Amino acid sequence: MRSEIERIDLTDKGAFKEIEEFCRKAGLPFFIPILENLLAQFVIRDARGMVAAARLEYTFDHPFVEEVAVREDLRGTGLGTKVVGAVLEEARKRGTRTIWVMAREPGFFRKMGFAEAPEKELLAKLIAQCHDCRDYRSVCNPILLKKTLIE
Repeated sequence: MRSEIERIDLTDKGAFKEIEEFCRKAGLPFFIPILENLLAQFVIRDARGMVAAARLEYTFDHPFVEEVAVREDLRGTGLGTKVVGAVLEEARKRGTRTIWVMAREPGFFRKMGFAEAPEKELLAKLIAQCHDCRDYRSVCNPILLKKTLIE
């Protein structure tokens, strides 16, 4: 299986439509990014199409790992770690000291070195956005986590 990281051109509307469809098939709500807040988008494909996706985006003036999705039949194969690793590497290259994630699957991110974030004000802003999502509190109880990238 081909599993190179592909960086998506941030102006490629067709690619973002494909990512949106992929996330929805993976059971995740997809939020179209505000172009000014979007820093990088990465995907992995195989012969059948997209298998993983993640992006680096600013939310409330903080860098976040966003829209992480892996095709259901390939979860647990390392693709999520690989695509999130690309996001973390991009953040490091940009001099990002700390990165956040609003995690639906906190165990995955904890394995990657993320820990619970005590920033209550940031959490409150993020949760306010969650209230509009159909999955909130039914299948999604997100947790704010952060990771130090540069000491």
